[in-house]
Amino acid sequence: MNSKLLSGAIIISLLSVIAIIAPLLTKHNPAAITVEEALLAPSLTHLLGTDQLGRDLFSRMIYGARVSLLVGVISVGIATLIGLFLGSLAGFFGGAPEGLIMRFTDIMLCFPAFFLILSAAAILEPSIFNIMLIIGLTNWMPAARLVRAEILSLKEREFILAAKAMGVSNFRIIIRHLIPNALEPIIVNATLGIAGAILLESSLSFLGLGVQPPSPSWGNILAESKSTLGVAWWLALFPGLSILLTVLGFNLLGEGLREHKE
Repeated sequence: MNSKLLSGAIIISLLSVIAIIAPLLTKHNPAAITVEEALLAPSLTHLLGTDQLGRDLFSRMIYGARVSLLVGVISVGIATLIGLFLGSLAGFFGGAPEGLIMRFTDIMLCFPAFFLILSAAAILEPSIFNIMLIIGLTNWMPAARLVRAEILSLKEREFILAAKAMGVSNFRIIIRHLIPNALEPIIVNATLGIAGAILLESSLSFLGLGVQPPSPSWGNILAESKSTLGVAWWLALFPGLSILLTVLGFNLLGEGLREHKE
């Protein structure tokens, strides 16, 4: 196992464990308001300090990790499934279906992704479900192009030609033979995509179009820190570092998987 893969796996594993056992790591309610404890610096009682409403930042950070991982994994899952479906159809059947699908993919790629997501988020009601759906529905294009390229390479192999000669249906060939053999680059692409999805969610929450308070999200914690940046440095530092470390972890994992594959 190379160093990038190992480092990324350790970071993501630790983050996942923290998110799963969040209730066991803190006695504080992340939504509990205690005005008299507002803007307390990090201490033994409040490990990462408190915000302007007296909420414990450590508890909000570890519960916010759940949001980031959930959005990242599910939105990329949606995008990958759409990319698998459209890319498989385009690569296997070719001709008119391929032309239609790939021209639509090219049109979608012409739109600036973040502004497309911003527009959709502004129209729909801000919620974690809508954020996952929006990110998934606007980020399937790279997966579709990757899957198409893999299917084009695989469909002329001997084992696929043999399956066709035996009368195996097109659907079975795609599901049982082509997609399983194309999964390695798709997994690498999905791993790198999770990092981008987490950044997108944080950006939308920072702008007020993502996860809404009182639900904790690293993005909305950062947004709330703007008004107190001069007196409460911890409110911006810790969520910023968490986003940086998480994105770095997924990027290292993706690059490590890519190098391992090669």
